[in-house]
Amino acid sequence: MRTPKLITNYNHLNDSDLASFATRTADALRTNTNFPDMVPAFADFEPLALDYIAKQAITASGRASGQQKEEKDEARKALLKSLRAVASYINNFTDVSSIQLSSGFYPVADPKALQGPDPVEWIKFRQGRLPGEMILDWAAANGAKEYEYTIADAVDGEGQPIWGDIRRSSRSKGVIVTGLENRTEYRARVRSRNIKGESAWSTVATGFTSW
Repeated sequence: MRTPKLITNYNHLNDSDLASFATRTADALRTNTNFPDMVPAFADFEPLALDYIAKQAITASGRASGQQKEEKDEARKALLKSLRAVASYINNFTDVSSIQLSSGFYPVADPKALQGPDPVEWIKFRQGRLPGEMILDWAAANGAKEYEYTIADAVDGEGQPIWGDIRRSSRSKGVIVTGLENRTEYRARVRSRNIKGESAWSTVATGFTSW
């Protein structure tokens, strides 16, 4: 019989999802009497969770300074370390699933049930509202936790796109691509991902800037 376990590594969560998860676990553990000798103690865990939640909210506004972003990153590291320790403690403390889940932590999925996400079926450009930007939309994929996309503004000698850096998005509609040149053809592709892995890349969408 499979022994239930909680996930201990939450590095895969983006900043917004990690803040939500920090709130979830802090709320679940605050008055929880199932873990009287939790290591680290809740009195040590809660300040780390609240500190990250506050600093992530500042950077999410898009107006944070470089120092504020660094402080958020440091708070993220401290929180992830504490989350790992708490989840490991609970895994060692009990193998009763209902008690484990009362912590707010996520269970390790049955390997037979865990699957990678479906590929993205379509992707398209549309004109942005400001010069220098276009908007990407694509079909939401089943099982996707987030998406990765990449942009090309040139092709190689064989006519293949020269892809730029991979960017991430938690949504599939209204993704704004900025810093574009006028009267230039751009290409984009996207793939879905979750903790199991990534899907294949989508078909390539083409857009032409003109303003």
